[in-house]
Amino acid sequence: MKLKSIVIFLLSGSSVAMAQTDSITQEQRRPLNLTVEARADYQRASSDGTNIKEASGFKGNIVDVVLKGHITSKFSYAYRQRLNTINKDKSFFDSTDWLNIRYQANDNIAVTAGKSIVWVGGWELEPAPIDCYALSEFCYNFSCYQWGVSADFTINNGKDNFTAQVCQSPFWSMSPDTYSYNIMWHGQHGFFEPLWSINMMEYEPNKFINYIALGNRFHLGPVRIDLDLLNRASSGQTFIRRDCTIAGQVCYRPITQLNLFAKVSYDVNKSGTTADHCVYNGTEITRIGGGAEYFPLKDERIRIHGYYSYAFGKNTNPNGVLTDKYSLLNLGVTWRMKVL
Repeated sequence: MKLKSIVIFLLSGSSVAMAQTDSITQEQRRPLNLTVEARADYQRASSDGTNIKEASGFKGNIVDVVLKGHITSKFSYAYRQRLNTINKDKSFFDSTDWLNIRYQANDNIAVTAGKSIVWVGGWELEPAPIDCYALSEFCYNFSCYQWGVSADFTINNGKDNFTAQVCQSPFWSMSPDTYSYNIMWHGQHGFFEPLWSINMMEYEPNKFINYIALGNRFHLGPVRIDLDLLNRASSGQTFIRRDCTIAGQVCYRPITQLNLFAKVSYDVNKSGTTADHCVYNGTEITRIGGGAEYFPLKDERIRIHGYYSYAFGKNTNPNGVLTDKYSLLNLGVTWRMKVL
């Protein structure tokens, strides 16, 4: 029954591989592009004024390898492996972000199979992990890389792309044999760039939590504004306000080498159910922060950053990241080496 539903879903939907930082991008038609990326940080974390020793000090953050290329004019592949998360408690593929092959039938239609990002709208989920400093509670608990298939469609003028995807549920590790059904729209219309989706995700077999994700990006000269709204609901619930995440970020780039930014996120769940495994029922937590990025080489091969954030409110998840009076100071350097 599930296989039949997957086939019908793919045939009735259409999708696009969007030009996201954390997705498959259009590379030159070469058989191999190899990049090694790494980030190292110093951070100071505290909760209610008490230093969190295990989360403070000098730390390696991320090291990964990225392989992309074309096998033929129609077949391409993408692979990213995070080396820092491989350990005895995880399989090799748990540390794989992407491992997929893409068939570009023509300028409008393509099909992708393998491990990819789960297509949920909103710009907070768009950056690669190496480019993230402070996230909402939802993002910390959402397993955004899963195995699956998607079919792609881009309209002729290239301004609107549509994505249909069937993949393992982000909650698959807690409840095996569960799936996610996702449809996304990515538009580029002058200063306005929407990233919207509707999603049906099984948290248990035949039990779904549904998302409406509205990511809105505004390009205003050197200023970029992101406004995200993610509403969540299980069967029979209303979507509005009871279980949602709101995130906003303002970036100002006065010169090519400098980016200044400020961010706020708000997670709330007053649904009265246990369907949401990312933001637990009874949670209401806010995070505010800001920082800067400096690129000494006038490109993004080397980046120096500094960021501070503060969270306040209530988080009912005993293993949650954000807690009341939680503060984080993070300073670091990132480098990207194009080997081939």
